[in-house]
Amino acid sequence: MGKKKSAVFLVLITILIAVLCVASTVSFPIPNSVKEYHSFVDVIKKDSAIGGGYTTVYYPEGVISAEEFENNAAAYGTDTQAEQKYRARYASHANGAIYLEKEIVLDEKEEAVSEAFKTSFANTVKALEERFEAKHLIGTRLEVSDDYTIRATLPAVTESPSLIFGAFAYAGEVSVAYGTESDKIIENTASRSVNDYIKGAYSRYAQDTAYVVVDFTKEGRELIKNATAGAAENKSTLYVLVGDNTVINLSVSQQIDQDSLFISGSYTKESAEAIAIVIEKALHGTVSELDLTAGAVLTYQSVFGENTALFLYISFGVLFLAMLVYFFVRYRGLGVAHLYGYLTYWLCMIMCLAFIPFLHLSVGTVAAVLLTSVLLCVSNAVAFEYVKKEYALGKTMTSSVKTGYGKCIRHLIDLHVILAVVAFLTYAIALTELQTFAFVFGIGTVLSGVCTLVVTRFIWAITMTFAKRKDKFCNFKHEEEDDDE
Repeated sequence: MGKKKSAVFLVLITILIAVLCVASTVSFPIPNSVKEYHSFVDVIKKDSAIGGGYTTVYYPEGVISAEEFENNAAAYGTDTQAEQKYRARYASHANGAIYLEKEIVLDEKEEAVSEAFKTSFANTVKALEERFEAKHLIGTRLEVSDDYTIRATLPAVTESPSLIFGAFAYAGEVSVAYGTESDKIIENTASRSVNDYIKGAYSRYAQDTAYVVVDFTKEGRELIKNATAGAAENKSTLYVLVGDNTVINLSVSQQIDQDSLFISGSYTKESAEAIAIVIEKALHGTVSELDLTAGAVLTYQSVFGENTALFLYISFGVLFLAMLVYFFVRYRGLGVAHLYGYLTYWLCMIMCLAFIPFLHLSVGTVAAVLLTSVLLCVSNAVAFEYVKKEYALGKTMTSSVKTGYGKCIRHLIDLHVILAVVAFLTYAIALTELQTFAFVFGIGTVLSGVCTLVVTRFIWAITMTFAKRKDKFCNFKHEEEDDDE
């Protein structure tokens, strides 16, 4: 390639990378507008470990906080018979952190928590775990505290934390009513299960509208059809309930005769998904047996500190400078080729984190990015060293590059393919946290391979045309030159 073409390519690539670097890192107000441009980095969502989030505590029926217990007791007055009677109903637990209602929680002798309550609580915890896991939000946490309360945590990217906390607390089985909430047309009976009538539930989002979709079996469709036969003359309401909680109420103005019922309304994408999860898990998951009361929803900062993300970006910057120093000292002008390849990798990775909806900045994604960026650096260094060895044998630079890459390209491709395949297979079968790490690692591995074997080599080729001494440009030497010294 001639110098003119090389110069044109280098200028165009440099401008493109410079523009993307600014777009990725710099936010600024838009002139003559109240709006602001947000950089790609600002758009990246953060999980609870890095960006903070929301938390609440679930109290099962029969369990209350010490604060609620004291407030309730105080409402009866001080040293009154009513207050003493109220206090006698409860037993202190976990060093006074919570209070247990004896009639509901303790055994008949009121000496210990009953086995029935322990079993119901364990099933309720399992049901909550299934619901939060189905939400697939990185940074979600669920832990039992004080033996019989449940602390739930959602990342700051959650749009409707109060709705999710509230909906996921619903206990009981799915039923369908028409007319009033007590007029059940589908429910579990001794002879039939709700699953005989309802296949499942999920959410859909299209054209800025969120839907909760309920799929019926042939029998379920027939029941709904018969129940709503007179809806055209007498409008009524169809209810979907989980336990005693109405999760869907649909105004019906005509007969419903379809396998799948798409319900829209005031749902957001996230609220529709939450309602669908509650219905689906109540149908095909563990049934929550205890009514739960969600405490106040509190916000909190990152567990690593308020400026965690800022310190993380600074750390990446320091590592980036250290890497550049190493490559420019060891390979001189070749450091430019590596720099362009490395920046291409980073810009693509930033855009993936910013615009792939289910990706967030988390400990797992940071680890995946660091590992694959190291893979890129090592791969470039390996390629450079192979070429350096060929040049040391006395070959021309063009021949050395061709032979050096020819010898290492198969090893590099094999390494990247194996790592990418393992990563994407892990993504397909793992849980949320490991899934995200695996997916980002897979993307990073693919980018590493492309940037090593295509971008870096291409930039090396066009920058080499401007070098008067190609050996000095790359800091390569022939073996005989070392012997003369």
